[in-house]
Amino acid sequence: MIEKLSYQIATSIKNAEPDKTPSVDMMKFSLIILIHTAFTALLIIIVSLFTGETLATFEGLLFFMCLRFFSGGYHMHKSSWCTILSIVLMCSAPLFDLNEKIVFILNVLNCIMMVVFAPANIKGYARIPEKYFPLLKVISILIAGSNFMFMSSTIAAVSLFQSVLLLFKNKEGGEKA
Repeated sequence: MIEKLSYQIATSIKNAEPDKTPSVDMMKFSLIILIHTAFTALLIIIVSLFTGETLATFEGLLFFMCLRFFSGGYHMHKSSWCTILSIVLMCSAPLFDLNEKIVFILNVLNCIMMVVFAPANIKGYARIPEKYFPLLKVISILIAGSNFMFMSSTIAAVSLFQSVLLLFKNKEGGEKA
């Protein structure tokens, strides 16, 4: 469904400006990512309405997306699995009522994971030159470490989810959505 919609949009854009646009395949690939991300975020917000934790879920989702952008991580081989996992993890994170000691320990663990493993699985998925990987690592550590100021259970949980995704390796060269 998302692929078909992406193809139709890309074809329309290409037909409107054939000389000023990239190939239909390139636009389709980018649109698949954008539409899938928007669709998943919308589903997460809808599910969060039922948990009664919409604001915390939204905050956790934004934090997760920011951390993931800089730290990378495992990519599911099927977008449907990514959607399901994202909904479960993002909507369950605000339901964890962790005390300050546990949040502090998770913050330390998340920062250590960023030091050791970030950025992960960036090569082949993002067009960021390797010379910037040390900067991505520093930014990832700073983002994960920012929860020492907030001491948020939700942010500690989503950071832990992201830290775990750094442990798994994708095949070299990225994947097709």
